[in-house]
Amino acid sequence: MNPKNQEDAQLVAQAKNDKESFQLLYQKYNLKVYNYFWYRVGYNKEIAEDLTQETFIRAFSSIDRYQVRQYSYLTFLLKIAHNLLINHFREKPTLELNRFKEISSSIVSSLNDQVDIEIMWQDIDKLSFLDREVLHLRYHYDLSVQEIAKVMNRSENAIKLILSRSRKRLSQQR
Repeated sequence: MNPKNQEDAQLVAQAKNDKESFQLLYQKYNLKVYNYFWYRVGYNKEIAEDLTQETFIRAFSSIDRYQVRQYSYLTFLLKIAHNLLINHFREKPTLELNRFKEISSSIVSSLNDQVDIEIMWQDIDKLSFLDREVLHLRYHYDLSVQEIAKVMNRSENAIKLILSRSRKRLSQQR
């Protein structure tokens, strides 16, 4: 278990009996969960805040189900967030899923100028929502294939295939 997961494991163990320890988890991950929603609900602050709050309410009420050795606490939160997002769009089918406008520095650093970045966004926008979602979880949140599979309710092989095809599509569009 890496040090980050060990720290989270200790906080989770304490949070089962102490709401203040859960507050530390909230402070640590609130912005990441909020950003997860904000990009996907059309930059709507109120909806993102509501969904973020609901994520942490559900995380607190189901803290006993979190299994430290299986995945990180961020993965646990994003799994809850992903399910809430799906439910949100089922309830509000007229809303469109907004495209991603954030990408990891590891991808951006390879680009030399603003023109390349704009072209890259046009290329990414051509990908399906699923492809963009998997790329975002991999490169923005730095989740492993196993963690993405857990969040997306898919097999690891399916995630590997989506990543491979998405990268290939992006390289072919260049």
